[in-house]
Amino acid sequence: MTSTDVRVGPVIANDGLSTTLRGERTGSGCVVFGHAYYSEPSSRGNIMIASQAVAGVAPGTALSTTPSLCIWNPVGSGLNLNIIATSVGYVSGTLGAGSIVYAQVTSQAAAPTSGTELTPVCTKIGAGKGSGRAFTGSTVSSTPTIIKAAYVMGAFVGGANNAPATAVDNIDGSICVQPGNCFVMHGVAGAGSSPLTMMSCTWEEVPQ
Repeated sequence: MTSTDVRVGPVIANDGLSTTLRGERTGSGCVVFGHAYYSEPSSRGNIMIASQAVAGVAPGTALSTTPSLCIWNPVGSGLNLNIIATSVGYVSGTLGAGSIVYAQVTSQAAAPTSGTELTPVCTKIGAGKGSGRAFTGSTVSSTPTIIKAAYVMGAFVGGANNAPATAVDNIDGSICVQPGNCFVMHGVAGAGSSPLTMMSCTWEEVPQ
């Protein structure tokens, strides 16, 4: 029988140094998180969030070459964009009944054109943005193909009696965007009446 030495309590070490495994007072090895789930990649400046403007954007009615929100991983970035989560916020108007879906555009060699390029925010506040780029209403190389439905919308209109609600999908890295490809969020729904929403996407940038 062999034994493995562990250190009881948190281990504080600099990057690049060898250290012992962490144990707890009963002798068990610790394999639990010592911090919040995304503390490590966030503290290293690897997580980005892109959101549409607070004025809102029409969610759309059908997949087209001008998606509501597009996350593009530039060719040659050397990184994968692992999608962590998305969210949708209501702004105004009457939503059309239907869904907001995830879709993909493959072989996007150049940046989407026209529309508006958004500025991703690094979750390490004060750090610069990463390699992934975000666009709204911009033209992509081909009509996106669906990955899955994400959010279901009824024919909703805001009012004084509507309680705040949270619309978040924790993807947790199960969708990975390689260089030269796009991740898209867009509505497949009725037109509604002047509907405006804010879509957001959170991703981690990971070396290939």
